[in-house]
Parts: sequence; structure tokens; C-alpha cells
Amino acid sequence: MSYSEILKIVPIAKSTLQNWLTLSGLTLTKEHLEIQLKKRIENKRVATESAKITRDIRINREINSFVKSCRGFLSEPLFVAGIVAYEAEGAKTGSKFSNSDYRLIKVFINFLNKYVSPVQELALGYRVYIHETRATDLGRIKKYWAEKLFVSESEIKQSWKKNIVKKRRMNPDYFGQLEITIRSKLIGRKLLRLSDIIMESYCGVV
Repeated sequence: MSYSEILKIVPIAKSTLQNWLTLSGLTLTKEHLEIQLKKRIENKRVATESAKITRDIRINREINSFVKSCRGFLSEPLFVAGIVAYEAEGAKTGSKFSNSDYRLIKVFINFLNKYVSPVQELALGYRVYIHETRATDLGRIKKYWAEKLFVSESEIKQSWKKNIVKKRRMNPDYFGQLEITIRSKLIGRKLLRLSDIIMESYCGVV
């Protein structure tokens, strides 16, 4: 019998019960200890599953609410362009978008700013992926992206890509792949839900 079961019969403090058992020379057997342990584990599992279900319900409600609020934008070119761009170049887990064309990056940022949340509130992260052979061009590459996106060079982090091909033709006009990270992972899920709706709406249109 567990403490909670005893409490239903005799409402006393756990420490008092322990003192009674000690004074009476009674101790819990190994079997009783194992039973209590199993009950604790089961209670913890149930609580964890319940919390997960509650969280999933809350997230789905938030996503559905966002989708409903966007219904009036489905006829706007920038809205559709932003959603389709994320479907093509966005992360399927998390909230990231990347491309080597600064114009597409700016279109996506404008989309976020107009339909999702002001860019200042999203706290966007910027990271450029470039090959190790372009290390000497890092300053020029960061300056390029900073000027195109109207951010400071210090905001742009870099990651190095290792060249697999030994001989590669150098293209001085290639400024790497820029990745935008949105702090909220839920935004990515919202955009993918909208993408599913738009893709389903037009995939059968000829």
C-alpha cells in the first residue's frame, strides 16, 4: 500500500507515518519498495504524456488560429510567394530559410515582416555558408550580404564548407549561401501548414 492510499484511510503526514512504522519495528519489504517505485514511474509517465498532449493541443490551436487569420491574404502575390519560397527553400524542422540569391532572401524577409511579425521582434539570425577556399574573401562576402539586407556585418556569422572537388573554377561573383534563422520553431510549422493548403489548392489546376 502506498502513502497516498494510506492517506485516504488515515490523513496523517508522511513523516508521522514513517515514525509510526519505525517505532513499531515495521519496515517496507523489498516487494513493497518495488511496488512504490513502479507506481511513481507510472505516475510520472502519465503526467509526461498528459503534458505532451496538452502542449500539442495548444500548438495546434495556435497554428489553426494563424491559418485562419491569413485567409484574407491568399490572393496577395507577396503572401503566396513567401509561402511557396519557404516550401522550396525552408527547413522542414525548425524555422530556417536559405538561398544564394539575395532577392529571394529579401522577398522572404518582406513576407515575414508583413504577414508574420515585425522583423525586429523575430530576432532573425544570419549565417553565410562559403567554401574554405574563399576565406580571404570573407570580409567582402559579409559586406555584400550586410549591404543587401541592411544589417551590420557583425550580425552575419559564417560556416565553412569543405571542398570535395579538388579543382573548382573560382567565381568571384558568388557570395555563398545565406541562411536566415527564426528563433521560434513554431513559425516554421505555421508556414508549412499554409504551404500544404496552397499546394493542395493549386496542384490540380491546369
